[in-house]
Amino acid sequence: MVFESMRSGSDQIWKSNSDGSNARRLTSFTGIAGSPRWSANGKAIAFDYLPEGQIFRQVYTMDAEGRNQQLLISGSYNNSIPSWSRDGKTIYFCSDRSGSFQIWRHDMASGRETQLTRDGGLASMESLDGRTLYFSKLSGGGIWSIPVFGGETQHITSALHFGYWGEFAVTENGLYLIDSDTDPGPSLMYFSFRTRQLKPVFNLNEAPRKAVPWSANLGASRDGRTVLFVLGTFRSSLVMAENLQ
Repeated sequence: MVFESMRSGSDQIWKSNSDGSNARRLTSFTGIAGSPRWSANGKAIAFDYLPEGQIFRQVYTMDAEGRNQQLLISGSYNNSIPSWSRDGKTIYFCSDRSGSFQIWRHDMASGRETQLTRDGGLASMESLDGRTLYFSKLSGGGIWSIPVFGGETQHITSALHFGYWGEFAVTENGLYLIDSDTDPGPSLMYFSFRTRQLKPVFNLNEAPRKAVPWSANLGASRDGRTVLFVLGTFRSSLVMAENLQ
């Protein structure tokens, strides 16, 4: 698996075995590298990078061993949170070049870039048959879908709440997502494409750590039998200062 980690002192892209063993760093940037996604054939990784001292994220690609790192999508605006099409010919990403964050498509052969959403879009993932794009938004919450080659946007569920835009994954038969507002607490949920019903899978209050918002932290196998998600420990401290000059 591939993931973002600060274990080296700054956010970099790492790779490990499926059980977390043999972790090795793939990037060594002087900035923040994150949001990594495998290509469907497992030969390439797309990710975003914010150079130190800069204000705009850009999209890069590299091979499975971290070699051949190349700037793919750039400009004087943010380009981030990339994901691959199933055939590897397209990379979806979000960009605020139009004035707000929307989902765009980058054609790998021609470099042509096309805007797909008009009412907001952030993290996106293509269906297994390559026909539908599922996506979240920065504001509010929820998951939507849109045909890859154009059509009407559909609202799938409101369960993905504000700040958890990256906490969903697409499988053959449904979606996994984190619902931060369930009772008695945040839960891993499953949305079935067949029944259109949402059901709880695992209550995160039972874990010693909590779901981490504001990043892409959930993945699932094609058949939906294995789900990977990130839990973190949050700490705070109270400091009193006196006699400040």
